[in-house]
Formats: sequence, structure tokens, C-alpha cells
Amino acid sequence: MANALAANGIEVSVRSGWEVEFGELHAEGGGPPRSLVHLANFALPVNRGDYGSGAVEEMDGGGILAILMEFAPEKASTAMFSGAGLPTTLDPADFSPQALQRRIPGQAGVQRFFVAAGRPFGLYVVLGSARMSAVLVPEVNRSLEAITIS
Repeated sequence: MANALAANGIEVSVRSGWEVEFGELHAEGGGPPRSLVHLANFALPVNRGDYGSGAVEEMDGGGILAILMEFAPEKASTAMFSGAGLPTTLDPADFSPQALQRRIPGQAGVQRFFVAAGRPFGLYVVLGSARMSAVLVPEVNRSLEAITIS
């Protein structure tokens, strides 16, 4: 049975073999904190950037890192965040080395923007091996299905 972790209206049922860590992003000039969630099927390093720098370098070919980042509330009405709800059915064809924040040979990523519960989010997923996407992406989708945003 998976353990459930929750913070700031986001709940994650943690799958066996996965790590989940919640954080907060603070806007310059104040404003309410925004949520940041890192999910990985490997040990998350303590020191890592918002988009996973420090973690993606440690991934092996079977590694998966998914990042859920909340944006400022006013972004919810922009065209960039036109997707409705957390995407939970990514396809291996969605992943590309060009989508990576930091290019590491063999890796592939995807980024999606959406609104859930009136809140704007970005989802960024990195696969340790583009060649293994047919195996890794179903694992990503199972982990994304375990997230609830309210």
C-alpha cells in the first residue's frame, strides 16, 4: 500500500520505490508561496534545483524525475496554461532531448502547462534514457495518476 503525502492542496500517493518531496517557491516582492513537488524513482539528492539540476546528473537509464511546479495565480488565465487538469497519459513520442532544461546525452524530457483546481502548474518530466521511453512512460503515467490537486 502506498503512503500518501500532502501539502498545499496537493496529495501524492507514493508508489513503492519512489521518493516524493514537497517544497515551496516564493515570489519576489511577496505573495503567497507556490508549490513545488519532486517525484523520482531514485534517491533524490538533498541539493538540487527547482527543475532538477543536481538530480538529473545522478539518474541512470531507468531513472524518472517528475516535477510539478505551481506558477503565480494570475498566469491561470494565459494561453500558456490552457490545458485542463494534470496530464496523466503522456506518450513516449512526447519526449525529446530538445525539451530538457539541461541536455544530458541519452536523456529525454517533456513539459506541459495546465490549470487544476484554478491553479496554474507546469509539469516537467525527465527520462534517464530516451531509448527506454516505451517502458518508462507508463511508469510516469502511473505516478501522475497518484497525484490529486485541490
